[in-house]
Amino acid sequence: MSTDEVIKFVSSGLVGGFIGAFLGGFSKFFWENWLPDRLTWGREQRVRQRQLLATQRDPAIRAINELQSRLRVVLSTRAANYNYTKKHGQEEYYIQSMAFLIAQYLAWSELMRRQIAALDYSELALLLDEVSNAFAHGGPGFQLFRLQQREIGERLMACTQSDANAAIFSYSEFRDLLAAPKPVEIIRVLLDRSHHMLEQVDDELERATRIQHGLVDLIDFIDTKRRWVSKDERRKFTPSGNGLPDEGVGS
Repeated sequence: MSTDEVIKFVSSGLVGGFIGAFLGGFSKFFWENWLPDRLTWGREQRVRQRQLLATQRDPAIRAINELQSRLRVVLSTRAANYNYTKKHGQEEYYIQSMAFLIAQYLAWSELMRRQIAALDYSELALLLDEVSNAFAHGGPGFQLFRLQQREIGERLMACTQSDANAAIFSYSEFRDLLAAPKPVEIIRVLLDRSHHMLEQVDDELERATRIQHGLVDLIDFIDTKRRWVSKDERRKFTPSGNGLPDEGVGS
């Protein structure tokens, strides 16, 4: 064997030994450290996700379902309830209650985004984004940009006394915001957007339908066993007229 051949043989052996040692060390690290830690982290994340939904499920479903139900009624009846209240000089009630239901949902959405920031909860984050994108989509009218949505949520969260109850708001608290000597600008914007949607429901059909569908998808995710919201109550509106009938003037 020549000198060059000996050098190549020794070099190959050293490289092979190094690769073998590396693979052996990596395999040991993978099976004994990384994989168990990853599995433990995954289990912890799932537990924390379940705990989050367990503590927020009731106010979340209430906020989501009240808004999607109102939108379904407005869309399926072409705002018949609003027109009824308007005929009797009570349209302000319907506009304000519409704005409140939107604000209530946006406050809950903002709270959930903050709480899932430390969780690997992409499924919920994507569903929240779908609704947010639906509000921001399209042109002027019933359009709320993403940061406007966040500000509305933050304003309502500031009305509560503690973070623990940040997703629970009362209509009276919202009315107090409206009655303030200097109403918050974004709340006035929300009222204007709500008024426009009720007055121009045909023009807003696509955007409002997309919002309602996104809200129903959220309900399906949070209430998979249909314990809080029945199948009929979470029906998606379709422009062909398959939405539910009018649910009453007080809806």
